Amino acid sequence: MYTEITQVHLEPTQKCQASCPMCDRNENGGKVNKYLTNADLSLADVKKIMSKDFVRQLNNIYMCGNHGDPILAPECLEIMQWFREVNPRIHLSITTNGGARDDKFWKGIAETVNKVTFSVDGLEDTNHLYRQGVSWEKVERNMDTFCANDGNAEWHFLVFAYNEHQVKEAEMWAKWIGIKKFVVKKSGRYISTNSLELRPEHQAIDRHGNHTQLLAFPKDPKYQNKSQEDYTAVTRKFGSMESYLDVAEIQCKAVKKEEIYISAEGYVFPCCWTAGQMYKWWMKPQEAQIWEHINKQDINGKTTPIQTIVDTFFKSIEDSWQIEGCGNGKLKVCALKCNKKFDPFEAQWQ
Repeated sequence: MYTEITQVHLEPTQKCQASCPMCDRNENGGKVNKYLTNADLSLADVKKIMSKDFVRQLNNIYMCGNHGDPILAPECLEIMQWFREVNPRIHLSITTNGGARDDKFWKGIAETVNKVTFSVDGLEDTNHLYRQGVSWEKVERNMDTFCANDGNAEWHFLVFAYNEHQVKEAEMWAKWIGIKKFVVKKSGRYISTNSLELRPEHQAIDRHGNHTQLLAFPKDPKYQNKSQEDYTAVTRKFGSMESYLDVAEIQCKAVKKEEIYISAEGYVFPCCWTAGQMYKWWMKPQEAQIWEHINKQDINGKTTPIQTIVDTFFKSIEDSWQIEGCGNGKLKVCALKCNKKFDPFEAQWQ
């Protein structure tokens, strides 16, 4: 219900200077996703979508997203400042690769938000192997500036075979510059969301299609995502992941967190996973299952109130969970992301 929403995941832009190989923004690090338009939400857009009364009912707003890096949104700081003005008690946070903007911006962010999570996957000689296109010099400068202005920073380090030897060194350096928390992140993207098959390696490419870094599973078991073991158990019992998803019970994470997601175009979804189905670069336009629900009503918060979208679009998605079989209409992305037996997302931090 609309009145029960306490958290918003806001993606203010589709822009990003990076070409991370496991991100849907591009094709394995190569060509940019042809469906994206580099859309931005302006402060005026945000005010149109989210009323002051709605912002006041929230406990938390965080900027992250499917395709863009929040700090690339032209009015990122101004939007956060407006949230803070409207609701002084709200918890505001940003997740970013940290490789853009100037000192003035980062000082303003430090004064406004409760936390910034820097997604930095290595040190000077390795971070760019996954965060392709991100300048280490800018990352280092921006983390320093944010921390020097009393910003509360977390460093999330995504571990691969080529950077696992640097985890301890990065953690020491994080403490030295004033990062409050260092988190080892164990990628769950070794299970293809397209084929649902396990893939122990992922070949990155550049914008010209040339092979760059081979993204291989870490060798040290403590850095490995344990959901691979669950994958094996599930497929052994049910025959395939497809067969399991047909019968899997769905326990919606967004419902549990009382959360909604708002895209850079203003579309309102229960979560970023359902929204992410709109623009899969390997699919034809509107081929993804989610479009069966989108095409029933207007889900853009600029033109339709959030409450109306929750009462219609969200209800349509929830009703699909009771259908037996994804081929019959059960929403597969919901079964994959919010089932009981297989959760590579949560296993990233376990």
